Amino acid sequence: MTYAKLRADMRRQSLDAGFEEAWTPRFTRRGAANAANGEWAETSGRHHGRMLTAWTLGNAPDSVRDQMMRHDPKFATFHGAYLNEKVNFDLQNTFLEETTEKQLYKLFSHVSLTRDPRATRDMVPEEVWKNLPADPEIMDLERERQELKGGQYRVQGMENEAKIRELTKKIHTKRDQRDKKVVKAYRSYYFYNRSTWDIERQASGIEDEEYVEPAISLTIPERARLAEILCYQPADCTHDELMKLWVGAIDLMVILFDKRETVRRDRIRADYQPQPHIERQPQPKPFPLILDPNQCPDCVGDERLNMEERTFKYCRPTVRNDHFDDQHLGQRERAVLHGDVIRCNHPQCQDDPELQRMETLDAFRNHVQIIHGVSLRTSDRAKQRKAKKVKRRRVVREVSA
Repeated sequence: MTYAKLRADMRRQSLDAGFEEAWTPRFTRRGAANAANGEWAETSGRHHGRMLTAWTLGNAPDSVRDQMMRHDPKFATFHGAYLNEKVNFDLQNTFLEETTEKQLYKLFSHVSLTRDPRATRDMVPEEVWKNLPADPEIMDLERERQELKGGQYRVQGMENEAKIRELTKKIHTKRDQRDKKVVKAYRSYYFYNRSTWDIERQASGIEDEEYVEPAISLTIPERARLAEILCYQPADCTHDELMKLWVGAIDLMVILFDKRETVRRDRIRADYQPQPHIERQPQPKPFPLILDPNQCPDCVGDERLNMEERTFKYCRPTVRNDHFDDQHLGQRERAVLHGDVIRCNHPQCQDDPELQRMETLDAFRNHVQIIHGVSLRTSDRAKQRKAKKVKRRRVVREVSA
């Protein structure tokens, strides 16, 4: 595991656990460095008949400490970034004449142990995102990019292609930086005021609702049963019993594949604008016959997805075509090779028997384009894209080797 992967995982898990500050491997490195730098030693003795206790600091050699931390001595890295300036031993237990926990203090003196399980990594309410004013700098960059694009989606081959791509990269960077600042500011605001809110609720006589952490079950019975069938087959198993095991394994595989995780969608934000009160009109059907050109015709009919994922709209048709080719085209091509019929999964087409017996992919593409208003890639263009991906992977593999 790389250091970047370990740091990212520790940060994500500590924030999801509700800690005020994200944990990093540097916390333990600082604790280990200060432990190697020196330890407080307890010395006891009698003076005029009274027992006295003295604390002395015995420093380890700098060469040993720098060798353990792999620091270059000439840069004084320890004193510049690792030296503990807060506390060196357990002052409280020393005053109470109890067993000290100095090693834990050295390890955790740089870590905030404040924790609230309700404070997750993405804890900013949707109301805050909706009421967040637009960033003038990002708006200026988007306006400049739109002027250079001239209303076109594709920028490949354009005169200002390099400038447009540079602006796009800068816009994404600015958005990410702004989102991180908002999350950090709200997290600090929450932990700063949480105790005050609790005291005010108690003073007002409002009972606090007991927070119950959601139970997380990582046990998948189908996977355990499938592993048992594949790994532990009886030696005296007859042909009929073996066939039953194979059929059961296939059924378990189907159930297990149905539990796959779907693509995680980014947070969908909409500018909040107060709307005047109007009378409610009959709501349109959630899945109209004519879809948006940026919607996936297969995801619309997939009942395993939630409503937001079924009605998701991609930024442009090219990205939607990439999603369709990567996620759905392979399954339909295998159906054609096996001689199976091709069906349209749209909710309004499922009751039409003619639309459930299409024999070729071209017939399905024509139906989707004419009836649903979604234009998919032709077979030739899909093959060209697939060949380019294979060639690109081969080049990357050769370079890595």
